[in-house]
Amino acid sequence: MTTTNWKAFLAEKGAHFKDSHLLSFGNPEQAELENTLLAQGDVLFDLSDTSIIKVSGEDAESFLQNQLTNDIRNISETSHQTSAWCSPKGRIIASFRAFKQQDSYFLTVSSDLLEHVIKKLSMYVMMSKVTIEDVTDSYAFFAYAGKEADNNLQGIISKDNDNEESKLASEDNQTSKYKSLSILRISSKTKIPSFQIFGELDDAKQLWEACSVTAKPASSTHFSYLNILAGLPVITKPSSEKWIPQMVNFIAVDGVDFKKGCYPGQEVVARLNYLGKTKRRMYRIEIDTEKLPAVNDTITSASDTAAGQILNTALNPEGKVEALAILKIAEAEKQLTLADNKNASITLLELPYSLEE
Repeated sequence: MTTTNWKAFLAEKGAHFKDSHLLSFGNPEQAELENTLLAQGDVLFDLSDTSIIKVSGEDAESFLQNQLTNDIRNISETSHQTSAWCSPKGRIIASFRAFKQQDSYFLTVSSDLLEHVIKKLSMYVMMSKVTIEDVTDSYAFFAYAGKEADNNLQGIISKDNDNEESKLASEDNQTSKYKSLSILRISSKTKIPSFQIFGELDDAKQLWEACSVTAKPASSTHFSYLNILAGLPVITKPSSEKWIPQMVNFIAVDGVDFKKGCYPGQEVVARLNYLGKTKRRMYRIEIDTEKLPAVNDTITSASDTAAGQILNTALNPEGKVEALAILKIAEAEKQLTLADNKNASITLLELPYSLEE
């Protein structure tokens, strides 16, 4: 299996695993120090802890078009998108990065939601000519990021004269093709450009080796910080079916298309967009604590009013806790702390995109 071979390759590079989960590269007891690597230079992140769903078949496009919040017809081998699958009540079941290779679509999803999503999505296939499968073990998946990631990655792929499409994507949601690999441009609006790379094992090994000349390896745990920096929410099992797309800034990250037509929860999402006004939205915050809060941990204001909940957390390169949190807009500018730790003061940080009032 590709993942087994990929993990064996990473083990040769110093990766330490526990129950197939990659803990760190180098000394496991110093795994927490991997968050500092982005302050030093480029970083390679193994993403095999993220699951990949493949949707293929004659009706794959129309099937996904009827299920997801974004317009799947806009995906090609040179473009990808953020999207979500909602319940009939408009609550996000799972968030995805959706991309395409040849005639098949691929969805990255939090691993703790994989089985649930495949089972429920399959219930809607009915007579459609669609195959939905977990292909996490069939491909390599990793990320490359850093202040010089643009120039370094462009230099690597440009050296291959056999690669006809050697121009690296310069805009978010663009995909570059390199041999069998899809290179997804994730974040161009932050000071740390990042890319996700997906494809066949041999080509992935070669690119990892080339990138490792200037980049240091880290586990997927620390890639979460880049999603937080870019304001990209990741729905996991604890946060599944809790939030409407507007509450997690899915409009701002181009995760919803209001012209595409029907999908589960579409009426709720559209009504809020055109006739209502959300009272909650997602904020990027810094928390004065040494312990990473859990998903759904409560945030309160000074008056002990419930102000919001934690969505995603990570350590930034300075070792401080950052998070994406869903806050009541009316409470966001007040003095905030964690409900179970009143000493953990909260500071609002900037997002790389604007939010409509």
